[in-house]
Amino acid sequence: MNFIKAAASAAIAAVICSCAAISATADTFGEIIGTDGQGFEFTTVDASQDAEYLKYRHELFLQAASSNSPAGRIKSDFPELCAYGSYLTHDSRFDGMDRDFCIDVSQWQSYIDWKAVKASGIDNCIIRLGVRGYGSAGTLMIDDRYFENIRNAKAAGMNVGVYFYTQAISEAEAREEADYCAAALKDYSLELPVYYDIESVDYDYGRLDHAGLSYKQKTALCSAFCDRIESYGYQSGVYANLYWLTSLIDGPSLGMNYKTWVAAYLSSINYGGIYDMWQYSSQASIDGIYGNVDISVMYDVDYSPTTALKAELDGKKLSWNKANGADGYTVYGSNDGSSFTAAGDAEGCSFDITGSNYSFYRVAAYNYFAGKRHYGHNSNNVAVKTYSEMTEGLSVKRSGIDRVMLSWQPTDGAASYEVYTTDGSSTNLVGNTAETSFEISGKNLQEFRAYVRPYNADGIGGKVSEEIELPANTPSGIPSLERVGTKLVWTNVEDADGYIVTFSGISGVGETRVDGNSFYMDEERDGTYYVQAYIMLEGRKFRSEASNTIEFKGISYPPKGELVLDAGDGELVWNKIDDAQGYVVYEISADGEEIAVAVVNGCRYATDKLTGTVYSVRAYNSKDGKDFYTEMSNKVVVSLPEVTEAKLESFSGDTAIISWDGIEDCDEYRVYVDLGKGYKLYTSVKGTMAVIAGLKDAEFASVRVKGYSCKDDVVSYGAFSNQLYMIGTEDSRPQQEVFSFEDLLK
Repeated sequence: MNFIKAAASAAIAAVICSCAAISATADTFGEIIGTDGQGFEFTTVDASQDAEYLKYRHELFLQAASSNSPAGRIKSDFPELCAYGSYLTHDSRFDGMDRDFCIDVSQWQSYIDWKAVKASGIDNCIIRLGVRGYGSAGTLMIDDRYFENIRNAKAAGMNVGVYFYTQAISEAEAREEADYCAAALKDYSLELPVYYDIESVDYDYGRLDHAGLSYKQKTALCSAFCDRIESYGYQSGVYANLYWLTSLIDGPSLGMNYKTWVAAYLSSINYGGIYDMWQYSSQASIDGIYGNVDISVMYDVDYSPTTALKAELDGKKLSWNKANGADGYTVYGSNDGSSFTAAGDAEGCSFDITGSNYSFYRVAAYNYFAGKRHYGHNSNNVAVKTYSEMTEGLSVKRSGIDRVMLSWQPTDGAASYEVYTTDGSSTNLVGNTAETSFEISGKNLQEFRAYVRPYNADGIGGKVSEEIELPANTPSGIPSLERVGTKLVWTNVEDADGYIVTFSGISGVGETRVDGNSFYMDEERDGTYYVQAYIMLEGRKFRSEASNTIEFKGISYPPKGELVLDAGDGELVWNKIDDAQGYVVYEISADGEEIAVAVVNGCRYATDKLTGTVYSVRAYNSKDGKDFYTEMSNKVVVSLPEVTEAKLESFSGDTAIISWDGIEDCDEYRVYVDLGKGYKLYTSVKGTMAVIAGLKDAEFASVRVKGYSCKDDVVSYGAFSNQLYMIGTEDSRPQQEVFSFEDLLK
């Protein structure tokens, strides 16, 4: 390829040498992955392959020649004149439209002080992103100052667009250039379009000039680039001069679909195609930029449809008149007639509102142009006839494998019902019926909730019902397993048809189906037991997850373990012993006689005569008609007064300090802390103050205190203090039960 043959004059050489050095920014040019996953190796511009460098050198030559001639000195104020465009005659089609100015820059402007540019009154800029080399290789190259310019221009508050100088000779290469731009733009948003700069190489011949492409083929390059860049979500545009737009590409046709930026260094232009930006000079002088810079005037062209729309509603069909030239319509819905959201799009002039739950609708026409929808005025608001009834009494039961039957009470005035399912992120209409039941089928139904909306005879929807969770094929709960001597007992699962007890041990693995909530273990078989609830559907068992496991290693007679008795609010509580079949509660008389007053299976005994009476308890089991008992537990009496006025002294970081009033004859105090899951013994102290730590991440924390003493083998307790809330209040407590000794016994 031949370059400029003539040697540069001394004047141009002097100008080039006096310019600031052109160099890459500090950004690292490496592989960058675009939004479509395409990777590009970004390399800086080779000036010998950059057609715009030829124009840059020519501009320097003209500047040097002008500054050394009388005519040039006379015209020294011309760049300032260009900056304001006062000599331009604008096309009458733009009468009454807002106008603004825009500069376009590349690395050949060297460093730019974008704050100074902004302060000068220029708000818009088009930054060169890159070029395709005009040599036969057609290398894609990034502008050396692209990343610096886009970052600093946006930081200065400029409205930013970009352009790419093409030398593509096929539609595939044009799309590749769009992918390249998208990769370089992936971290940036744009206020202005991505322009496709298509032109001949000035002062030399480029690969596009030599390609011999037809008028139609060169037009197709522009469409290929613009369509591809719009697929990434950017506005698109074509930059070309008047000759290209009228003779080498179909400018008027392109202008119907993409923004058009016309280059014509004239005081007025006569171009019949649609355009909204005119580059009228390359001689502007702008604060913050060294040397001259290209400048354009921007017209605030309205691309939206102008036809006034009138909407009306007939049953479920919203319809309106046609807007001339509209590409489509968007329907909006509102519940209050003022705040509207998009309900859907339509290509024709009607929209079915079935499934939409709005009280008002309106529509707007749009034109899709340069990667963006341009909307006309909204139509009138159309009110939906109201029907305010709500379906109630929803219930659900399994009707088969992956099938459930939803039922509800009849709704006044309802002629039909729509049934919906939702998983919280998406909602689906699964059917409609005139009955008061509907079968829903599908996998993983337990992940969904269902609701119903009634419709009257006019097709107007009422209020949606409350949502109901759909059941899985498996039971809704998991049994909780406990051992009582040789007996396993578990909690009931409401919808279970039965239970399966599984044993695993040295003797093998076995399963037993049980209808009730208990099972006797074989004393001769040591091993592990667990329980599953099941449901029968179409002859198949669907099991819940397994319960907790119970390790069984025979049974000891009498039960093995030591009982520790405690007193709560109106009840006795004690620890569980695995081998026990039950527990006997005793009152201890003044002369020491042990009087059995109750036999219980659990680990608690409630009585209204707890205060002042000494109690003890022991566990038992039976074999071959004979009972075996443990040693008696410690003796307990509630005789001390309650601890009053527990107070929070300080709270810092994750640590609280509390205090309380002392009790006469009290040996120690037990401090119980609740973090929202029940009270647990935290510490025992002899004084009337305690430090409670580890509260940094707690959302709720409360404390209660009770005193105790020990004399002659009897533990004397007092009643509990007030609940002291260290974090949160009674209303914010996750577990509303005031005190649960079950937590203490586990």
